[in-house]
Amino acid sequence: MRITKEKTEYHLGNYLWGSCETDAAVNVSLSHEGCILHALFDVREKELRRMVWESNGPVWTDSCVEIFIKNRNSREYSNFEFSASGAFLACHGEGRKDRIFYSDDERSAVTDSVSILENSNKSSHWILSASIDLRKLGIIESTDDEICLNIYKCGDGLKKPHFISLFPISLPSPDFHCPSFFTCARLV
Repeated sequence: MRITKEKTEYHLGNYLWGSCETDAAVNVSLSHEGCILHALFDVREKELRRMVWESNGPVWTDSCVEIFIKNRNSREYSNFEFSASGAFLACHGEGRKDRIFYSDDERSAVTDSVSILENSNKSSHWILSASIDLRKLGIIESTDDEICLNIYKCGDGLKKPHFISLFPISLPSPDFHCPSFFTCARLV
């Protein structure tokens, strides 16, 4: 995979753990500016949940999009999880347990903004734009470093929870904390 300076759109098409295509439709456009990764999510789903407002709160219970990323040569990975409310969680570590939250100064390397385009009893449409400075967070030192990532959409607290990924995950139950299912990419 190549992430260029021009936006390239990808469709999250792996509906996991009982999720189906009618639950949500998600596209993400990826690009970079030096070591800053840009992601623009376009989400359509039946229910819009925006209950989490605090930093590093349980945003995965809301309508949520996520980027899990690592340097190819590192055992540690970072997860950035963005609620449709605008709140986000940012942490790192080698596994699901013992995650370390980024400090307030480090969190300043991540920006996001949300636009709600539709929210009715039948459907919702929202866009989330996120930028992550991979160098400031110590994920890469330069654009020569290869990254590995997967991108997700979830909503654990929705009336009908769903789990969608960009790249396949072959596990019997919900778990996005699996670097073995990340795909490697170059910033070119």
